Amino acid sequence: MDIKQEIKTRRQAAEDYLKDKRIVWDNAEQLFHNQNNDAISSETKSQVFDPKLATLAIERSYRVMAQLQTGKVKGISKNDMGDAELKNLLLEKYVIPNANAQWDFLTKMRMMDLYSNIYGNMFSLVDWDVKPNGYIGPDVWILNIRDVFPQVGAVSLDDSDHIIVRTWKPLSYFENLKKDKDYTNVDKIVTKLKDLSGSKQSRNQSIDVSQREGDQYPTSEPAKNSGYFEVLTQFEKDRWVDCCTDADLVFRDRKNPQDDGDLPIKCKHSIPLLDDFMGMSDFERGGSMQKTINSAWNLYLDAVKMSIFPPILINKDNIASMASITQTAAAKWLVRNQITNAASPLQLSPQGIATFNNVYQVATASILNLFGTTETQTTAQTDPTFGRTPQALKMQNQRENTRDNADRYYMESYLSQLMKKFCNLLSKKQPKAITVRMFGDEMEQLSRNYPTATENYDETSGKLTVKKGSDSSLYDYEIVTGSTYAIDQQQQGENMANLLSMFQQAQTPQGNTLVAQLEKDGYKFNFGELFKRLISNSGIQDWDKILTELSQEEQADKVLQADSQQFQQALQQMNGNVNQTPPLPGQGMEGAVQSGPPQGGIPQGNLG
Repeated sequence: MDIKQEIKTRRQAAEDYLKDKRIVWDNAEQLFHNQNNDAISSETKSQVFDPKLATLAIERSYRVMAQLQTGKVKGISKNDMGDAELKNLLLEKYVIPNANAQWDFLTKMRMMDLYSNIYGNMFSLVDWDVKPNGYIGPDVWILNIRDVFPQVGAVSLDDSDHIIVRTWKPLSYFENLKKDKDYTNVDKIVTKLKDLSGSKQSRNQSIDVSQREGDQYPTSEPAKNSGYFEVLTQFEKDRWVDCCTDADLVFRDRKNPQDDGDLPIKCKHSIPLLDDFMGMSDFERGGSMQKTINSAWNLYLDAVKMSIFPPILINKDNIASMASITQTAAAKWLVRNQITNAASPLQLSPQGIATFNNVYQVATASILNLFGTTETQTTAQTDPTFGRTPQALKMQNQRENTRDNADRYYMESYLSQLMKKFCNLLSKKQPKAITVRMFGDEMEQLSRNYPTATENYDETSGKLTVKKGSDSSLYDYEIVTGSTYAIDQQQQGENMANLLSMFQQAQTPQGNTLVAQLEKDGYKFNFGELFKRLISNSGIQDWDKILTELSQEEQADKVLQADSQQFQQALQQMNGNVNQTPPLPGQGMEGAVQSGPPQGGIPQGNLG
């Protein structure tokens, strides 16, 4: 079987494998995009949607990825420690600020977490990028879940030998490839596509298009020479192949350019499953209760309208003119005989309306329990796991943290793989020297582990030049657990105050025992930085006017002044020791004769 047929066969097998899963995705997307899809709500007139499930998922993604991660690149051997420091520097100051294909890096990470909780799994492509703004380096692209075709039979991405990704390219994309020697069959592809219209607009709406795109962005059939054409890329650990299915031709077949024996696709799970490659999502677990809430709302609002405008029983024998019967304010109805028997409202039972609060609270409590969170409106009578006492709220907060920590673990696992991929791509493919700005203290910290870095640092401009990588070393990335969480300013302030108190308690006439112990263990305690962070976190207005940082010139003057004082003290001590008369033999120190300094300076006899 040739490679082209192999890609088509594998893609079709994945399509069949995901056929029922796509229905689950459609259902989750409707719940996320506030579209009523339950049988009861679709028949009501109110058409209200309570986005409780979507709100909880969004809030969790913002808690888990509140900020960029903190971590360090680790070398495989001790010889790589210095270069690992440089790689860590490049990731922080060069790669992450510029890895903004599609969106900025933090937004992409939040979307990865959010969409994984919608679908159960979310995929991204990690590769080398060359941008018009001059950035040349690694980047990450979030993939549409419907454009990823996994290996049938594999239980996870790590267990896969290949994965196929679909992209859509215009005719101009192929025309620009004609001059590139790495591509083949480009002329044949361009010739065939000129007689075709793009296949993207003719996609199967029930399989390849999301609910939102299909409803809000309808497409028309494009003219020939226009539109977007399907490209399938099969990624294997040692081989990448690109195929244009509309032209039925392969236009690139190459060895894995990343040369790491790894797939360039990385994924983030919500709830991994042994028997489901895509895993399970919170929307799959909580979808039925979200539909229950929507149904309760719509039935309740329709019932309220019915109670305000109940059906009217009309006795036609007592109506003089049926045309006069109108449902308007101050209407005049023509009746005859007994007026009280002409019309009367139908008495409806309010029992159904009265049960709304109970139904709504129970369904809401179920969804909150799904995420391990709470609302103060939900009581222990509604659900035993809820309560309003301080102890109950504390326990509920612990449950929420447990659920968040589980999601954070999968997010940090994904980030670690992503950063490791970034670092190794830099190590192998960096084409030229990279210049980054460095502050003096940052450069000082770097030079401790990588002394030769100072040779490429310009103190005047504050720029460090990192030369082109020439090694083939592999690196690992160690993320700081919990570093993506939002900082609790109050808790951080309390922790710094406790640290300051610990420092003060360690102060003795002989010096600070805490600082001495840290120096003995190879650490330096920066009291000024601690106090600066404490006062900046205190909420004091214009704190920077209270605590001002010395300039480099002022710091140098302070150092010179301190050195001068120490020198003067040393001279005075030396003079005092030299002018002291030593005790006579047989006499102790008590019998020593003290003499003041002579008028002529140091006596010559003491020098002999």
